[in-house]
Amino acid sequence: FDTLERLFVAKYGRKPDFYSRAPGRVNIIGEHIDYMGYAVLPMAVQQDILIACCKNDLNMINIANIDDKTFPEFHVKVTEYSIEKGGPWHNYFLCGFRGIVEQLGLTSPVGMDVMMDGTVPMAAGLSSSSALVCCSGLATMYANGGHLSKVCGS
Repeated sequence: FDTLERLFVAKYGRKPDFYSRAPGRVNIIGEHIDYMGYAVLPMAVQQDILIACCKNDLNMINIANIDDKTFPEFHVKVTEYSIEKGGPWHNYFLCGFRGIVEQLGLTSPVGMDVMMDGTVPMAAGLSSSSALVCCSGLATMYANGGHLSKVCGS
């Protein structure tokens, strides 16, 4: 958390209001059958994605990563984002953001300044992209004062 907070302060000029965290995961049984409706047995792993976040009054989502060479920063208005299929890394953040915006029925989500870090290796079968989407959703929900039950059925 120390490095993440230090880089957040260097980037945004203030300390984060809160952090969100989501672990990577591995499927003990049932790899790649969950999207076909079959049961799986996932298990969280120690590797995780961390997001430091604070609200902003600019109606902007400002996304940065501590590894800015591999993951360049991105800025977009909260109501003018788009998610490109197979697009850049920040699309995973935007997927979590969009999911919470839609689930909570937000018409004017708050702007957020975000700095990310993670220890879930990419393309290692530990669901790094899912961890990022979940972490983004948690940050978006908290920033917007939302609450969801543990089970969100339709």
